[in-house]
Amino acid sequence: MGILLITVVYGKEAKARLEVLDCVFPHDHSASCSVQPYGGLLLLETELPADEAAARIAVCSTSLVFKIIPIDSVVESDLGRICSEVLRLVPRGAMRVAVDCTRRGRVIPSSHHVEEEVGRLLKERGNSIDLGSPDLIVRIDIIGSRSIISVRPPSGFITKKDGLADG
Repeated sequence: MGILLITVVYGKEAKARLEVLDCVFPHDHSASCSVQPYGGLLLLETELPADEAAARIAVCSTSLVFKIIPIDSVVESDLGRICSEVLRLVPRGAMRVAVDCTRRGRVIPSSHHVEEEVGRLLKERGNSIDLGSPDLIVRIDIIGSRSIISVRPPSGFITKKDGLADG
């Protein structure tokens, strides 16, 4: 089962939800998409693999979708749990990694602190931090009491502009 975080035009979440479902329903009639408690966010659950669902939305005509983020893990918004899960997901070794954290709500005091701590732990495991040209991006979206973690090469995160996808 795939889960995706989708950022959309603030205030247009209900209409964006319909756009997303229109893209996915031909391939999965059981898909569900929920508006999140913080504006501009949707969470899609589908029987399709997350990367396949993201690709289908990317090529679908939409006007309200900004970013499509396939999710690898959802954990409690706790720095220790976030760090443990990132270390589980990121391979050890000589990979260049960028860490990007976006915080919504006040459960975690600082997204910058999360980035620094995760980066420090990844460096201790032999990875290097490279914000300009990473092999992998560790994206952490803190949404209140839940944190969503995605680990992908830069091309695995899709940004749509004017209804078209940019890789």
